[in-house]
Amino acid sequence: MTQIEVTVDDDGYMKIEAKGHTKSVVCASVSTLLQSSVRFLQELSTQYPEDLQVSIIQKKE
Repeated sequence: MTQIEVTVDDDGYMKIEAKGHTKSVVCASVSTLLQSSVRFLQELSTQYPEDLQVSIIQKKE
């Protein structure tokens, strides 16, 4: 099962976490939407570096 958890603070701060995996079109759709959003934000940060910074941290196991 793919689980999406969204946490919103009183100040509007939003945190989105995706966990799990399934072998279905749902999992592929979630992955595509989240990865596309990150890539868009990365591109936007190159156009507006004074307004947006995107950091990707690779977890080491």
